[in-house]
Amino acid sequence: MAELKKELGVLRLTFYGVGTIVGAGIYTVIGAAAGQAGYDLWLSFIFAAVAASFSAFSYAELSSTYPSAGAEFIFVRKAFPKIDIPSFLTGWTIAFHSSATVAAVLLAFSGYFNTFFNVPSLLISYGILLLITLISITGIKKSSTANVIMVSIQLLGLLILIVFGLLETGAPKAGFFKVESLSGTLAATATLFFIYTGFEHMAALGSEVKNPGKTIPRAFLSTMVITTIIYLFIAFTVLNIADPSALAEVDSPLSLAASNLNSWLPVVLAVAALFATANAAFSGIISISRVLFGMAKMGELPKFMIKTNTQKVPWVTTLAVMVAVAGFLLLGDIKIVAGMSSLGALLVFVAVNVALIVLRFKAPDQERPFKVPLSVGKVPILPIVAILISLSLIIQYQWQVYAAFVGAIVVGRALDYFLDKKSKEEIDPENEKELFNH
Repeated sequence: MAELKKELGVLRLTFYGVGTIVGAGIYTVIGAAAGQAGYDLWLSFIFAAVAASFSAFSYAELSSTYPSAGAEFIFVRKAFPKIDIPSFLTGWTIAFHSSATVAAVLLAFSGYFNTFFNVPSLLISYGILLLITLISITGIKKSSTANVIMVSIQLLGLLILIVFGLLETGAPKAGFFKVESLSGTLAATATLFFIYTGFEHMAALGSEVKNPGKTIPRAFLSTMVITTIIYLFIAFTVLNIADPSALAEVDSPLSLAASNLNSWLPVVLAVAALFATANAAFSGIISISRVLFGMAKMGELPKFMIKTNTQKVPWVTTLAVMVAVAGFLLLGDIKIVAGMSSLGALLVFVAVNVALIVLRFKAPDQERPFKVPLSVGKVPILPIVAILISLSLIIQYQWQVYAAFVGAIVVGRALDYFLDKKSKEEIDPENEKELFNH
């Protein structure tokens, strides 16, 4: 039976999470958020981190209890084992929105690349897509090493901005911490919420984690703390050296802030942004391929998709993701593609938090290496808060984004019906046991 290789410890998984979260978003979204929150931007980062952490806690509990390549698909299947539709649509939505995310950051990559060269955006996007796909097939340990290198470079660029910015302007003054507009702060919180959602990609690596019961919760919590600290320092730095309204008017707000310090720092940040966007796409391809692999093992996708190479990498699903991303790239509009990604993430968060609540009742005696704190009886409070937060953010998109999702669901159900799948009777009981009862 096809298995994945367990190579990831706390450090490598944390690097993966940090690199996914501190990806392309911080280089672009911070400008729009600064326009909404003004000098309260730092508080919006804290609110967004807290809001995302509610779902992160749920992921930490479920991922450590049921570590699997199928991740969210498996969590929902475990909660609703007799109904195929919820789990299939969860897995399908993950594949859809994550492929859209990869396409969006590849389009952003081409934009940063063209600050140095003048090459057609699609050509650059397809070229880097092919390159990172080939790297991801070499094995999870080599892929993880590449991830560590890219994350280190992108963090180095941010660190240089922070150090030079604070050396030039000094620490924030006491008046900086006065809240000017709560409504603007909350609006920016909704904008910044999405840059924290990369943590869910960590769950898809459950089958490749050593000692998942301890490793996964530690990596999840470390990732959220580290990224929040980085974001707070970035917020303090850019607001010390640039006006919030000016940051909101440009596509590269960090480069604008850096240009107020010296002439070479924007170039450093552009290079860091190249590695950040490439790594975000790289991490996305790895995680989506594992979700599809988990779905195939449970008979929800054709069984040829469980094939792995000599490095125990699911190469068929990796190539399938590459094809899907290539299709999204043809849309060419980062805003629409990013909207699809964000909506999909929120819908999956709702499904995962519902699954956790259901499983607390259905499997109260299940060993849980990590458990979400704060419960009233069997009812966990934080997942309910997470559901409410996600639902409140779901209603903000353009109609084209909703239309695209309806179309994706129709296509997904059609594929689920017509593809030659294994029937439930043909699923290996040991395989199901392995996926559910770690």
